[in-house]
Amino acid sequence: MKTDFNFENYTDFKYDKKTIRKILKTLLKKKKVYEKSCLKDIEIKTLSADFVFCNDEFIHKINREYRGFDKPTDVISFALFSDDQQSVILDEINLGEIIVSVDTAKKQAKNGGHSIEKEIYYLICHGLLHLLGFDHQTQKEYNFMVDIQNCVIKELGYD
Repeated sequence: MKTDFNFENYTDFKYDKKTIRKILKTLLKKKKVYEKSCLKDIEIKTLSADFVFCNDEFIHKINREYRGFDKPTDVISFALFSDDQQSVILDEINLGEIIVSVDTAKKQAKNGGHSIEKEIYYLICHGLLHLLGFDHQTQKEYNFMVDIQNCVIKELGYD
């Protein structure tokens, strides 16, 4: 499977494309993720997604306009394929878009006593789970997502 990721970075954060690809591949190698994902039993040639790294002001506008919350947040995801599995174009599945506030991630990393990289990759993992069709409407769903995120981040060496 080929990945085709697009990045927009409006911050000073230096993301690592290989780490982001590893996050997705690690998620999909987990049977309990793959089996429940929107990609189960689908032949994939190319998997794409868009990533935006922004400040609190930028994500605040998105959060207010699309989610009705008048405040910044850490990560927002807009799923495409999990919401419309007919949206395959030229053998490419576009999972959607993940927007990460680097400002909020910095605050959360400081409060958590860990690196900004760990925090941002944790948020990207969270966003990718949403793009794969997962949600956290119940405590059980939330716990599942958090457990998977923690496992993936640990496997990447951010523990």
